[in-house]
Amino acid sequence: MFGLLNFDGEGAATQTMAGGDMMGTLYSIGLLVVMFVVFYFLLIRPQRKRDKEMKEQMAKLMVGDKVVTIGGLVGLVANIKDDEVTISTSAANTLVTFTKSSIQSVVKREDIGKTPSEPEKTGFFGKKKEKKEE
Repeated sequence: MFGLLNFDGEGAATQTMAGGDMMGTLYSIGLLVVMFVVFYFLLIRPQRKRDKEMKEQMAKLMVGDKVVTIGGLVGLVANIKDDEVTISTSAANTLVTFTKSSIQSVVKREDIGKTPSEPEKTGFFGKKKEKKEE
């Protein structure tokens, strides 16, 4: 079925199998599939996860939350109306209105002013290390 016609020196046609060509084609297709899977897990999946987290943050956005815009402006949310967010940016209560899509990160009201606690010490596989008593 998958063969080529070869002519020998006497003019007779002989059919040879192109198994090497077929294996090369399968190898190329397999390599493309493997590359797509690698790109998916390294690029596409993490970006979708970040987008999902950002949508959740925007849905939970409340007055009083501290936000950072894409342009680097930091302030407290003063008002939320549909797709617009008004931010109080300074002690003089300068109000600036942005769209929700221009907000880069959100810090919840409860987390403002808290100092980060000491991180837990973990071993190589994420297991907590127990303190040894002497």
